[in-house]
Amino acid sequence: MANPAHVVHVVESAAEVATAAAQRVAALIGASIAARGTAHVALAGGGTPKAMYAVLATLGGIDWSRVHLWWGDERCVPDTDKDSNQRTAREALLSKVSVPGAHVHRVRTELTPAACAEEYEIELGRVIGAGVPVIDVLLLGIGTDGHTLSLFPGSPALQERQKLVVATHAPAASPVRDRVTFTLPLARAARHRVFLATGAEKRPLVAACVGGGSEGQYPAAMVGASEWFLDRAAAP
Repeated sequence: MANPAHVVHVVESAAEVATAAAQRVAALIGASIAARGTAHVALAGGGTPKAMYAVLATLGGIDWSRVHLWWGDERCVPDTDKDSNQRTAREALLSKVSVPGAHVHRVRTELTPAACAEEYEIELGRVIGAGVPVIDVLLLGIGTDGHTLSLFPGSPALQERQKLVVATHAPAASPVRDRVTFTLPLARAARHRVFLATGAEKRPLVAACVGGGSEGQYPAAMVGASEWFLDRAAAP
């Protein structure tokens, strides 16, 4: 039984997830611009979001001049590195649409992780507003351990209630351990949280998250009510 706080969209294939999610994100961007004159979108890394970005870049009707782009988390590598979420977004989306340079809010991974996180939090407040800034569309993935953003099971970052962006560490098996990530208060403040998940290995995790009752187990279940775009294999 799905938690009624979540909205779950199931399509047949990963390609259809990319298309359906891109269309929904485009609609949310348009609604945000219509309501507030701008849209703040936080991007995710990974192959499934990358496929969605490629579709999003082809959709008409988006006023990219009014869109601000952020990253919900980033690996502390140069933004030319193959593991960089910023590189992924640049190749699949930014190189194909006309977002003003001042609206692309880089995660400055050339700084130390702690300084990078602190600067990014300041930038969010400067551009969006004081208090807890409200991201209009927060794009999310879910790892096979139930993590989302760079919030991993058991991480002290999950307990953070004051800072909005923190430096953290991925598990030892990760090729890039140093990370910068949005914290739960910032994720929960977003107007719309949109998960993309594909593949049978994600099915039990998705089931636990959308079914409720796993809030203390998986970080992906802790971010609040979300929309989920799933292929048939990942659907509970």
